[in-house]
Amino acid sequence: MSRASEKQLDAALDAELKSNPGFADWFVSRTKFAGLGATYLWSRSNHPWGSVAHATVDEATGQTVTSIKESETDVLVVFETPDGMRFALHIENKTAAGSFEPLQPELYAPRARQWMGNPKYRSYTDYETVLVAPKVFYARNEAACGFFDRYVSHEEIGLFIPLFA
Repeated sequence: MSRASEKQLDAALDAELKSNPGFADWFVSRTKFAGLGATYLWSRSNHPWGSVAHATVDEATGQTVTSIKESETDVLVVFETPDGMRFALHIENKTAAGSFEPLQPELYAPRARQWMGNPKYRSYTDYETVLVAPKVFYARNEAACGFFDRYVSHEEIGLFIPLFA
């Protein structure tokens, strides 16, 4: 049996968030936005890219150096609460055999902050970053996984979307 690719899993996750309010509610309940009564508004699973400023300290000089890095969000989903507040979940999906690119976890939150208020991304005003990955990936990369606000395992999602099982 062949395993699903990351892009196939991204598309399946996006489709389920769009079409299954029960799943969307369950997914949101795993975030700080639980209990707000939010509903799905919009999403993209075609890996939206953006330039992000990233500050590091030059070891030789001790000076802060800012560089521009290109990076992507695997699945970007925006929800809206009954009072009109919009929030985004920036989701990074990894397979069991996957690995992080250099600075990938570190750039998720800065990119999410940078995209706040942008009409292209439905003008959300708050966000969380979510890692979606098998438990074995999380165990192997626990320190880097800590850059994400939340973690949801493939095994949990597999109860809703068989492709993740």
